[in-house]
Amino acid sequence: MKKVLSVALALTMMLLVCVPAFAATITQDSDKSANVDVVTKTTDKDGNPAASFTVTIPGTVEIPWYGTTGGDYLNWSYTSQLEIGKQLQISLDKTGGALTNGTADSLAYTLSGDAVGTAFETGEEVTEGTVYKQIEVAVSGWDDAAVAAYSDTVTFTVAVVDL
Repeated sequence: MKKVLSVALALTMMLLVCVPAFAATITQDSDKSANVDVVTKTTDKDGNPAASFTVTIPGTVEIPWYGTTGGDYLNWSYTSQLEIGKQLQISLDKTGGALTNGTADSLAYTLSGDAVGTAFETGEEVTEGTVYKQIEVAVSGWDDAAVAAYSDTVTFTVAVVDL
């Protein structure tokens, strides 16, 4: 009995497989066309803003005793990929007026180069590769100061502004 039932079920299944072969055929006109708009987002795949920039500034700049003008630099760089009409504005400011060693002694110094005085502006939304810049550090008064480790802080301010 089990063999007969197995054969009957097998035949039924084979007949049911043939049913889709008798389905209606759908035709489509070859003259039909569809438009698809391809649009980029201003966010990445994680939903974060795609515009970005990197400004690289050294943590410490060491100047040898009797360092001279024209050879001691604070080297910094930037890259950017911003929205249309935006640019980086980078400026710096000395915390104190001179290098100090924690006592009354001090060494005067000046800074010159991009981002000193008026803010430096990149002038473009996208930079190709990394742009390297220098701030010259000119220290004076070496003969009038005791040898010690003198320091000051230079603060960089970076902002994204309209062109």
